[in-house]
Amino acid sequence: MDDWGKILEDRKNDPRWNTSYPLSPDDWKQYRVTGPLSFDADKELSFYIHIPFCERLCSFCEYTRMLCPSKGLQESYVATIEHDVASFIERYPALRLCGLDVGGGTPTVLCDDAFDRLMDLCRRTMSISDKSEDFTPSIEATFDTLTEQKIKALVASGFKRVSLGVQSTSENVLACNHRKGQGTEDMKKTISMLYENGVDIVNLDMMYGLNCQTVDSLHRDVQILAYLQPEQVTLYELRTNMIKENGHMSKEELFQSYSFLYHSLLDLGYKARFGQNTFSNKSNDIGVSSYLRNRMMNAGSYKGFGISAQSMSRNGVSYNIGKLRKSVKDLLLMKSFEEEYVYQLPHKELASKYIAIGGYNGSFSLKTLKELLGCDAKTYYSGQLDFCLSHKYIEISDDRVVVTPLGFKYYGALFSLFYA
Repeated sequence: MDDWGKILEDRKNDPRWNTSYPLSPDDWKQYRVTGPLSFDADKELSFYIHIPFCERLCSFCEYTRMLCPSKGLQESYVATIEHDVASFIERYPALRLCGLDVGGGTPTVLCDDAFDRLMDLCRRTMSISDKSEDFTPSIEATFDTLTEQKIKALVASGFKRVSLGVQSTSENVLACNHRKGQGTEDMKKTISMLYENGVDIVNLDMMYGLNCQTVDSLHRDVQILAYLQPEQVTLYELRTNMIKENGHMSKEELFQSYSFLYHSLLDLGYKARFGQNTFSNKSNDIGVSSYLRNRMMNAGSYKGFGISAQSMSRNGVSYNIGKLRKSVKDLLLMKSFEEEYVYQLPHKELASKYIAIGGYNGSFSLKTLKELLGCDAKTYYSGQLDFCLSHKYIEISDDRVVVTPLGFKYYGALFSLFYA
């Protein structure tokens, strides 16, 4: 077995190797700098706004979140984001906006006043910024927090896409993961209301690998998706580094669950390449917002606002205050959610971060890697590419490295071969 084969064998069943990069902040400690992350080398970017509040805390969630605080704390949090967005736009007034996503947490859990203030901020941001042709702003929501009043507010603010978390349609699976479900007819009614009020795209998030999930529950998920008919579906694998070693599905079980869902969605008329976790009923759409499309496909730069939000430019990566804290409630009254960890990264690390992000699409661009590395990517990664091609773990289509069904079973470990 050659060296690349030995590395893959060592990593393929290790839950740490997924699409997270780096594995630990300590891996980048030599690159840490003071001061804000520079976007001087960027001409366009996307915005991401993080709302960390939830009605309940699902056991599978790996993002910074907390139970929804008082109305006053909610409004203070949104006011701080307003301040930070205004400061950034003042510093970089000529940047072109490629996307704007609001995620969490659950943005729609905000009280009406705080939500209206957030929507007004988004509307003003979209109106004063030059935008790309494919600009598709998106907001995350849950069925039980999305009222008709909030739907009208987000549409009036310019949002064209709403992503709703379902995860599973089984009450037992949801209860096992500290999550509350919604009745099928209630979900259908909300989706209809979104389209009737002017939303262009509805995405439903589903998960596989969840505690208590069974073959029967996955079959039910597919049946209800067929009834609800969202324009897009996103499949998330449970990140096994989030749970105890003895509590997660094997790689084979995860692979079989994905394969079943993939083929079932194709039977329903959705389009995607095997290994891709985003599906659309349109052939020319990869099933994501413009913010995610630019991140996954082109290593597009993005600026994150809010507690623990991540940013990436052609100079490096940063994380806002709260990223490594167990509790963030004491940060809610801060006047700025400033960057706490800023890393000025060499080309090889920027390329590695992009490859990890591309894992969600099951592919990455050699052209983009050439731009990040400053040299020919096929030459730079010749050993990894030769190994993966010879074992049929990947294919090269146009300028993209695409994971094959054989390689997808261990895609996290496979992509890690290209990390710095």
